[in-house]
Amino acid sequence: MRKALLLTVSMSLLALLTDAHAQGGAALQGAVSSAKEGLMEGVVVSAKKDGSTIAISVATDSKGRYSFPAGRLEAGHYTLKIRATGYDLDGVGSADVKAGATANADLQRVPTKNLAAQLTNAEWLASAPGTDEQKKFLLSCNSCHSYQRIVNSQHDADEFMQVFDRMAGYYPGSMPTQPQRLVGTARRNLGGGAGNAMGASDERAGAMKSGKSSDAPEEPLSR
Repeated sequence: MRKALLLTVSMSLLALLTDAHAQGGAALQGAVSSAKEGLMEGVVVSAKKDGSTIAISVATDSKGRYSFPAGRLEAGHYTLKIRATGYDLDGVGSADVKAGATANADLQRVPTKNLAAQLTNAEWLASAPGTDEQKKFLLSCNSCHSYQRIVNSQHDADEFMQVFDRMAGYYPGSMPTQPQRLVGTARRNLGGGAGNAMGASDERAGAMKSGKSSDAPEEPLSR
């Protein structure tokens, strides 16, 4: 009885160790490099299985290598993408992951031809001229659209003042394709940053009296 118990315990420990070793291995690994800079640290590599809506991401280490743990990727065909501002993936990245094996996929980067499309809102805001205080009012803009929309606009200064006045009449979280006007004469305080309180506006009230009701058809947000 005692031998049987010891054997059972030993087999259980062996199974746990085997499982832990399997999960600790890599399902997919490789290196990311470019002809100009060689291996590079901090590049985000994303893997998305065919038919899935979820992408798993990891970052390269100080030697430019990335590794997806076995417990995070199921067997199947994956499309690979990278995020490294200023670069695009050279060609189409892909890998076939098999259970119990480690797939390898080295990725090459090339300079991007469309840097603007890669910048985040934070990067756009940091690169804009002016002090933090001067750029504070822009914090109200990205609740409805990205800063790239503003930078790509061809409005002059006078036209932008009209756009700001119109934007103050929309709910935070409106979408460019589906703007939502505030009720009555309420206005957003665009100069105070995101999440500000809303109040009435004499100009808005005047527009209401002139027949420009909030029930009028909505025009798309600024381009």
